[in-house]
Amino acid sequence: MFAQIESILQKIGAVLLAIVGTFSSLLGLGPGGIPEEAATEDTLCYTIAIVSDTHIDNAAAAAMLDAGLRDISADYLDTDAVLFLGDCTDNGNVENWETFTNSVTKNCTVENKIVILGNHDTWTSYDTPHDYDEALNNYLTYSNTIMGTNHTTPYFTCEFSGYSFIVLASEDTSVSAEVSYEQLSWADEQLAAAAAKSSGKPIFVLMHQPLNYTHAVGDNKDNNGFSNNETSKKLQAILDKYENVFYLSGHQHYGLNDGSSAYNYPYGFTTVEHVGENITSVNLPSFIYPSMIYGGDPLAGDGLVLNIYADRVELLGRNFIAQGWLDYTATVPLKSAAD
Repeated sequence: MFAQIESILQKIGAVLLAIVGTFSSLLGLGPGGIPEEAATEDTLCYTIAIVSDTHIDNAAAAAMLDAGLRDISADYLDTDAVLFLGDCTDNGNVENWETFTNSVTKNCTVENKIVILGNHDTWTSYDTPHDYDEALNNYLTYSNTIMGTNHTTPYFTCEFSGYSFIVLASEDTSVSAEVSYEQLSWADEQLAAAAAKSSGKPIFVLMHQPLNYTHAVGDNKDNNGFSNNETSKKLQAILDKYENVFYLSGHQHYGLNDGSSAYNYPYGFTTVEHVGENITSVNLPSFIYPSMIYGGDPLAGDGLVLNIYADRVELLGRNFIAQGWLDYTATVPLKSAAD
C-alpha cells in the first residue's frame, strides 16, 4: 500500500513539474535542433533518442510520455531510432502495457524502436510473489507489437543502418538483475558477430540494470545492479573483449551528471563512465520522475540524444517534455578499425 501511495504522489509531482516545463524559455531551454556548440562540419551518421523508466500506469503518466514522444518524432531532431531502457510500465500488467503501447503507437513516428525489459515489467501487481512467466508474456506481446518483431525471449538483437543493438534482460522478478550463463554465452556470440562487421562502429548493449561497481552500484542485490557479483564480472569481461562497446542502462533514477555534483553514494555517480579498456557505460535518468535530488533536472522528461559520427559519439541531455536541451554533453571517441 505504501508503495502505491508513494508512486501516486511522485507522479502527481512529476505532472505538476512537467506543466512548469512548458515554460521552457524561463529555464534556458530552447526549441529543437542540435545545440550550436555541438554542431560540427562533419557528417552526422545516425541519431538515437533514449529514455528509461517511464513507469506508465495511468493517463497522467501517459500524457507526459505522449508529449516526450512528439518531441522525439519532430523533424528538428531527425531521430533515426528510439530506445526504451526498461521499466516501461509500473507493474507489467495488461492495462499498463496497453497504455504504454497506445502512447508509443500514436505519438512516435520513428520507425526503428527497441523496448527492453525492466524489473517493474516483470511484475503484474504490487503484491508478491510476482509471476515472471505472465509478465514476460505481456512484455513479449506488446513489445513485439511496438517493434514489429516476433521475439520469443527477452534478450535479442537488432540492426539498424549497420549499427548493432544487443538486448539483455533479467530472468527473474527481483529488483536486481538475474542473468543465466546461457544468456551470457549468447551475448558473447552476438558481440563477436557484431564486432566482426562493425568496422569501427559503436556496438550498443542494452540492459535495464547497470553493472556492479558502476554508477553508484555496489556488489550486491541491495545496490540495484546484478544480484550475483560474479555474473556482473563475467558480463563485464565479455563486453571488454570488444572495442567501442556502449552499455546503456537505466534503473537508478539519477540525474544527468558529469561528476561535478556527484550524488553522495559510496561509489559516486556520473552518467558516462569508462569501464575496463573498451566499455563506455551510460546510465539514463528516469523519464517520469524528476531527478533534482540526485543532482539532475527539477523537471520530468529527461533523456539523452546520442549522435554518432565516424570518429566519435556525442551524448546530449534533453528534456523531451519541455522540448529543450539540458546543460549536459559528453563526447566519446571511437577506435577506428585501422587502430
